[in-house]
Amino acid sequence: MKFKKIRLQLQFAMGILVVLMIVVSGLVNYYSAKKSLFKRYGEIEFPLVILNSAQSDLQAILEKGIETSELLADDPTLLSWFEDEETDPMLEDLSLKKLDYIHKSYGYSTVFAVSAATFNYWSEDFTKIDVISPDDKDDSWFFYAIGKNEKTAFNFDHNNELDRTILFVNVLMEKDNKVLGIAGVGLDPSILIDKFEEQKPSPRSKLWLVDKAGKVIMSSKRDDIGFSLTKHLPLSVLSVLLSDINEGVVAENWNEEKELELAFMRLSDTEYKLVMLTPKEDLFPVLKKMRRLSWWFSIVFLVVTLLVTGVWIRKITNPILRLHQYSQRMAKGDLEVKIDKKLIERNDEIGLLSNAFESMKSQLSLYIERINKTNDALNIEKEQLKIANEQLSEAIHKASESERLTQSFLANISHEIRTPMNSILGFSQLLEYSELESEENKLYASHVVRGGQQLLTTLDSIINLSKIESGVVKPVFEPIDITTMLTDTYDLYKVLANQKEIEMHLEIDEQLKGSTMVSDIALFQLVLNNLVSNAVKYTESGFVNLGYKLDKEQIVYHICDSGIGIAKKDIEAVFKPFRQVSFNHSETKGGAGLGLAIVSKVLHILGGTVEVCSVLGEGSTFYVRMPLNC
Repeated sequence: MKFKKIRLQLQFAMGILVVLMIVVSGLVNYYSAKKSLFKRYGEIEFPLVILNSAQSDLQAILEKGIETSELLADDPTLLSWFEDEETDPMLEDLSLKKLDYIHKSYGYSTVFAVSAATFNYWSEDFTKIDVISPDDKDDSWFFYAIGKNEKTAFNFDHNNELDRTILFVNVLMEKDNKVLGIAGVGLDPSILIDKFEEQKPSPRSKLWLVDKAGKVIMSSKRDDIGFSLTKHLPLSVLSVLLSDINEGVVAENWNEEKELELAFMRLSDTEYKLVMLTPKEDLFPVLKKMRRLSWWFSIVFLVVTLLVTGVWIRKITNPILRLHQYSQRMAKGDLEVKIDKKLIERNDEIGLLSNAFESMKSQLSLYIERINKTNDALNIEKEQLKIANEQLSEAIHKASESERLTQSFLANISHEIRTPMNSILGFSQLLEYSELESEENKLYASHVVRGGQQLLTTLDSIINLSKIESGVVKPVFEPIDITTMLTDTYDLYKVLANQKEIEMHLEIDEQLKGSTMVSDIALFQLVLNNLVSNAVKYTESGFVNLGYKLDKEQIVYHICDSGIGIAKKDIEAVFKPFRQVSFNHSETKGGAGLGLAIVSKVLHILGGTVEVCSVLGEGSTFYVRMPLNC
């Protein structure tokens, strides 16, 4: 959490520190007390103490009902009446009077007796409520108890006459080992459930009355009644509960969320057991009070801490805020501001900070004075720089004009030179091939022709280089058939190679025939012509090979010869204009040294590159890399 003010930061930090101290001390006390209580609790089996208290109140009510039911079941009059299949009116009157008397005297919800012979269901007020039937599922309790010969049983049922649910205590009526029926009383379960709730250690505790099969007979939750405890307890715990043990505590950690304690106790001499399931920490309410008090102490001390630190911190932050106001005035240029003497005379960190501000104010005054002097000097230099820039702009303009005139001159002079040069070459060739009387004259004529051709080639190279450098050349990109272009180049220079008795080869992969690339065919042909021309020119014997291959998204051309080669130190120089490399440092092959410079500049325009591998005296190989798609 971020605060913009130091006061809030310190208050927050102090508050957190105090709360942490209280919480830590509270937790230490809490867990110490918890450990001590649980140690003592393990020695005295505290859950059984609670359960015994609950069992005593509950047992008093249930035992009263059981005792009354057993008296009814053993009543000689009622037994005689049911033994005679209810045929004696006098016995009927006496039996029903007894049912009515017990109901009025003890205040039970109902008092009843059911004959096993006639299935008549008799109740107080001399009333025959019903005739039970094995086909009626509501009467299954009767036939189940008789069939199992269950001496005492409990069951919940809804009494339609009373319009409420009643807990029935059922006792078998037997004479001479013959079952004559069932007698019993009905109890208001709400009283029992209230007793349940009173005896629970905590709201999260669960209390059940279960039979020997683990079925819930009574619970504060109506949904639990009639169902087995398997939905609440694992089988390992349930097996201990349903064993012959009269009472005990199961403290297995079968629940991953919290530690649970299960205590059980047999209800008097019946087969029913009272079961309590409680979170272990709820057994001691004092622990909850300790936790609650820790939180309240934390809140109270937090508020007190915030108030005290607020007052204390203001004594620190207020001087800092005043210094902040001074700094803002100084930032606006008010260096005449005076810092309060009380702040400067303080002996603490605030005093050091105030003295630092005073010192800073003095230094700023000196720096501003120096800066003003420097600005004056800069203004003078700025004026001088402005004049120099104007002179430079004028010089650039003159240079541009000079370059334009140079380009115009080259274009014009090339036209003026080409016209007479073509005439000289034409007539010289006529002289060379005419029937001259003297062989010497023919030799002279051939020299004139070759000199003119060299001069024309040099002129073309200069013009091409000039156009490229001036930006006049604009490439036109279009698909080029690679094989056709190389074949044309090969055919053009094959004649020159034959004249010098040099073997010339065209290396084309049959699988790559028909391959194309996108480029300017005229400019790229100029590259190939220069490279192949140089290879033929500088090779006296041996071979010149021309070919290409595909490399991912590039096409790589190679021009390989067995000529004079290039020294390693001269390789970079050959791509610069007007640079020539001789084989024996005394002999050159003519030309102006522009061919490879033109190759490098044209490839730069087309997006390609050129590399050379050469050994002096053994030959050279030029590699031209071009993208398939520009």
